[in-house]
Amino acid sequence: MGRLHQLALIGLLLLCLSPGQLCETCAVNEEQRPLVTSLLNTMIQSNDGSAIPNPNVLLALRLARDHSRTTEKTLLAQLVENAKDNGTSMTSGKLALHVLALKAACQEPRVVFSSGSNLINLLEKKFQEELANIKKTGNPLTNFFQLSLDVMALCLLKGDYSPSKIANLFSPGWEKYTFGSQFSVDTGAVAVLAQICVQRINKDEKIEKNIRQLTEKILESEDRSGIIGNLYSTGLAMQALSVSGDYYENKDWDCNLSLRRMLKEIPLGTFKQPTAAAQLIPALEGKTYLDVTRGCCDSDPDNLTLSSPSPTAPTNPSTITVTYKVTDGISNTFADSIVVSVPQGSVFLKVMEAARDQDQTRFGFTQKPSDWGPYITSVRGLKADNNQRTYWQLLSGDEPLSQGAGNYVVSDGEILEVKFTNY
Repeated sequence: MGRLHQLALIGLLLLCLSPGQLCETCAVNEEQRPLVTSLLNTMIQSNDGSAIPNPNVLLALRLARDHSRTTEKTLLAQLVENAKDNGTSMTSGKLALHVLALKAACQEPRVVFSSGSNLINLLEKKFQEELANIKKTGNPLTNFFQLSLDVMALCLLKGDYSPSKIANLFSPGWEKYTFGSQFSVDTGAVAVLAQICVQRINKDEKIEKNIRQLTEKILESEDRSGIIGNLYSTGLAMQALSVSGDYYENKDWDCNLSLRRMLKEIPLGTFKQPTAAAQLIPALEGKTYLDVTRGCCDSDPDNLTLSSPSPTAPTNPSTITVTYKVTDGISNTFADSIVVSVPQGSVFLKVMEAARDQDQTRFGFTQKPSDWGPYITSVRGLKADNNQRTYWQLLSGDEPLSQGAGNYVVSDGEILEVKFTNY
């Protein structure tokens, strides 16, 4: 073997073994590339200007190999405008996603406002408000998923934060990482990414311990097929595990097994929701959110093949019948049920609307838009409250749903429930 060939192999080995680097073999190959392209098109087609711009989408588009420069430029302009108009009213995590997306698109978040204020200063302020609320009530204003996004953005953009406070903030206490009594892989994964970023700059034994414990919990959540948590959390988990290889044994996770499992789901429409697609794209491309500062926009290709949505012929769907229940699972003040009929192919939200149309008093609800679709904020006037760690959980039978009210398609005879509960 020639010396140059040997050096090349050593270089590849070092790339795969370097801390924080994702080995090149755990990414889609050219034969699998059309599956990634289909997800990119899903995200692009969702940006029709009628909805609030989604920073997850631009973040994923920028971390992809192939690009549509026109689409990315349009979405960037929308996000900048949204940050200018609504930044002060955003949650900290939403603002952090805007910061990450703008940076990935080579827009400096510090110069968005002509007034001299900037998104990093605003994020620092919101992060401190989160910490103050934890000190006061024991809970953040939002949740630890959003806090993790805050820390990641501040770390990558060289904002102001205290590494020692970060170490204490993310120490288990597993209540920080639970949702619906189960370990939240999504939250744990983003917390790992955030702390890996901090650890690269400021070594801290407590942070090292946090990362080790969180990666252990993430790995415990993997099933034999490669799914980690659920289908929608696996992409984030893959990102976290790909940069935390120093904290577990190689035999404990087969990245390519998880990759192949995710690819199988794409033709089934599992990731047709734009945010679901966006959270998976980086892992398929062998990237993580920690790569947002490494892009070079001017050298990106403008080579993404865009497809138009396939026209669908109008149909007259048959009607299905489901049972819908509304339950106060905390104080047990009510437990109501109703049988409703909806068109076949309806989502959970349509069932809720049909029940409300029949009885506003017992089945009335409110919602707000989110990147994942409609989020249920109250039912029967009973509101979800972050300080009390309460929310409205969606269930089919006794099983919590991993999809939201606007995405989960119901089946004939199904028993559906919205349950007021703690996380």
